Amino acid sequence: MAPLVPIFSAEALPDHVSIVRKNFQERRRKGGPVELEKCKLMEMVQYSCNPPQDGIPAPGVVVCKPVVRLFRRCANGLTVETTSWEPIRLEEEAKRKAAESSSNVDSK
Repeated sequence: MAPLVPIFSAEALPDHVSIVRKNFQERRRKGGPVELEKCKLMEMVQYSCNPPQDGIPAPGVVVCKPVVRLFRRCANGLTVETTSWEPIRLEEEAKRKAAESSSNVDSK
């Protein structure tokens, strides 16, 4: 049986990658905290064939659709799937840039 995996939101991903869980104990990962934004962004495409939401295809017909998955590979060898986290990160970055540009306009 696979070990239990805690469920957490995509927003909490950066905090969770800095923690190692073993034998129901948690400890901080060796080295400094993991900064996912600085890790190399990688992409993998998988295919889902005859997805159930598309209904039953005609006999002998196979329909496949691409499923894109995003990962971050860090210098310490850690690889993390970030498919759900990337849109959240981009939104926060856009808000931060908008706030910076509005504060620069206000200071002039």
